[in-house]
Amino acid sequence: MKSIYNLLLILCALFSMASCQEENDALGTGGTGYLRLTVNGSSETTTKAANLPAGYTGKQIAVEIVDAEGKSVKSTNDWTEWEGEQIALPAGEYTVKAHSYGFDGKQSAMAAPYYYGSAEVTIENGKEVNQAIVCKLANVKMSVKIADDIKEHFNTFGLSVKAKDEKSCDPITFDIDLSAATVKDTAYFPVTDLVVSYSGQGKEGGSGSAEYELTEVKGNDHYILNFTLQDHGQGDVTVEVDPTTHVYEYTFVVSQHPTNSALLEANAWAKFAYLSASNVTTASGATLSNPKLQYRQKDTEAWTDLETTSTGEGEDVVYTATATSLAANTTYVYRLVGDNNVETNQGEFTTEEEAQLQNAGFEDWYQSGAVWYAASQSVYEDGNYMWDTSNPGSGSFGFNPTQGSDVKHSGNFAAKLETQYAFIKLAAASLYYGRFNSLVGMSGAKIDFGQEFASRPISFKGWYQYEPEVIDNDRQEVGSSGVLKNGDTDQCSIYIILSKGTYQVNNTDASTLLTAENVWKNDQFIAFGELPAEQCKATDGWVNFDIPLQYKEGKFGEQPTHLIIVCSSSKYGDYFTGAVGSTMYLDDFSLNYEGSPAIWNFESGAAEE
Repeated sequence: MKSIYNLLLILCALFSMASCQEENDALGTGGTGYLRLTVNGSSETTTKAANLPAGYTGKQIAVEIVDAEGKSVKSTNDWTEWEGEQIALPAGEYTVKAHSYGFDGKQSAMAAPYYYGSAEVTIENGKEVNQAIVCKLANVKMSVKIADDIKEHFNTFGLSVKAKDEKSCDPITFDIDLSAATVKDTAYFPVTDLVVSYSGQGKEGGSGSAEYELTEVKGNDHYILNFTLQDHGQGDVTVEVDPTTHVYEYTFVVSQHPTNSALLEANAWAKFAYLSASNVTTASGATLSNPKLQYRQKDTEAWTDLETTSTGEGEDVVYTATATSLAANTTYVYRLVGDNNVETNQGEFTTEEEAQLQNAGFEDWYQSGAVWYAASQSVYEDGNYMWDTSNPGSGSFGFNPTQGSDVKHSGNFAAKLETQYAFIKLAAASLYYGRFNSLVGMSGAKIDFGQEFASRPISFKGWYQYEPEVIDNDRQEVGSSGVLKNGDTDQCSIYIILSKGTYQVNNTDASTLLTAENVWKNDQFIAFGELPAEQCKATDGWVNFDIPLQYKEGKFGEQPTHLIIVCSSSKYGDYFTGAVGSTMYLDDFSLNYEGSPAIWNFESGAAEE
């Protein structure tokens, strides 16, 4: 914004050295200089604000001269009293302050500009100094424009502006006459974040309202609020900024149809979203006829109607629907709307990523020292590998129960898990999403299960081939599983868990093992799925598996942070129960996001769609 006032300070030596000496004798030993003020006029209109002095315009400029110690040495409420006058000042450092008289700009008011400027001045004996002070608008100016289409479709239109911190200043309501050509009122506010509230009574019936925040407000800013009409839908706000003049021109797009309010909630997965609308309130004169939920992809125009179910009555009614066939990692907009195009506010949700597993085909293998890892060399050396195995624990004894194999379902390699007898203990081969932690003496190990993962798949798919052996107590101990005994055929295991955080298992402590019961009781876990017992037995070649994720009902809307997948050639290897030589091959893993999630009912042993 252009400067409104210029204060010209002219310091000049008007007397001879002799006369200066006479002044020195009178005022001190530092010598004397002179100050002359000139103030330009203002073009601002006369104020109409009742809380300002009568006749306040901001034009009358007060001046104060303050010495280096902060003491006011000279002041005037009207600079014109000093116009053409010479002001004698002892030599020294001064601050000259100029501001609108009668108002400090700390309150809101109509047509109340407040200007302020200052300058540091050094008065030296016998020398002439010229200094200009620029007074700029120190408060915030706000003006309004109402488009003709608003005037055509609304009977009334209201606008008020208040401070976000309501203690900062009083709210101001603009007097908007839709029959007038322009809105003449101009408001001024102190420097604080503001909230614009507007409402309208449509000629077609009904009313609506909305709010918008103006943040990072600064002095010398001029906000121009433009209101124009949108034929249908939720209003938008755009802003154009002229940084050279600090003019911010906001355009508010207003719907001519009444906008109502509702509490909108979305539980968005990768390919579908559960939507709901509750606490629905309608504006005066508006009704939602046959309400239904609608959605559309953001930045598109076409809405899709959803089959909507309502429960409850009156103010307690809740509308629900499921949006399907969505694109993963995509933002959508949704709302509740009636047949008469009366709509609620809009909500927004973003679908989850359709995340997949690292090295899911087990093509990459790398040997570091004596230990094999299911990762490429670069991924391993970067520390970004997701799969770990029991190899770090048994590798020091010369065993790698889990390795790559050319017995594969597709590609070049698969994972081979073979139960072995490592030194003095049974070593069931394992492959899992997580990290090997440490050995527990000679009797077990600690494993940190879980890798970062934030999506919610429907099922876990893949291929496996299993060749179990018979548990022979002459070759290894039966262990403490309480399930398998000497002479029984070994079993394999595959399971998946969605978790909130990593989870450490110490296989010397049975209470930490990830049994279905332990997973069900632990609130850290959101969902669980495992290969059924009847499929944990010998296969005739490669067999496809599809394990559904079963979600705890109480955790259905929660997001996981980690994914746990565990595969073992001996299901009860954590209890040191199994058969040496039992071998499982794994290949072509994937996570499926199509379909509907299952609800886990542990007590009944069944999942519900």
